Amino acid sequence: MRFLRNSVDVDSVSLEPGDYEGTYKLVGGEISFDLVNTVSWPATTREHDWLDRPCNVTRWAEAAGILSRSNRAILEGRSEAKLREELEQVRQVRSDLQNVLRPLAFSERSSRAAIETLNTLVYEISVLRRIDPTSHRWIWANPESLTEILAPVIWNAAYVLTSADHTRIGHCRSCNWIFHDTSRNRSRRWCDMIDCGSRDKALRYYHRTKSRDAS
Repeated sequence: MRFLRNSVDVDSVSLEPGDYEGTYKLVGGEISFDLVNTVSWPATTREHDWLDRPCNVTRWAEAAGILSRSNRAILEGRSEAKLREELEQVRQVRSDLQNVLRPLAFSERSSRAAIETLNTLVYEISVLRRIDPTSHRWIWANPESLTEILAPVIWNAAYVLTSADHTRIGHCRSCNWIFHDTSRNRSRRWCDMIDCGSRDKALRYYHRTKSRDAS
């Protein structure tokens, strides 16, 4: 079961930013990439974790198309302590998927340990798959926790690792988000042309003009 997003469409998601001034967008092209990208500017001094509160998990999942509004309301209506506990589990799963997927975006291989962890996650979510009696198609059971929301995300990560063309997996030259490159000649360089693309072009223009002025 694959969840492929159209990487040409840039969908802004209304997540609570806290003190952060940036925005989050669904630009990965694969739902597992979009989860990994809930950390903006990873491994930099500008790093920001969008999943810093339970409501951002459910908002993200609804925007990504894996959680209905009614199920979102049910999940958010549970105790704050339980939601906080599950939030940490969600962030751990995201970290596990980062360890599998980010190396691929830099033309590297996922480690054996990362793949073994993914195997464990795939095994754990297998009980959530169902055959719909009407359509006779595979579906996911309605999630009863924040972590169960991630079942299709984990499945997609396994698909990417085993079936996808890894030469089509790239990373933004500006912010380090990862994405599925659908361009004809594999030329995509940024997560989003409007944000990082424009910023990078402006920076390069500044350095060119500064160099000319200095000479």
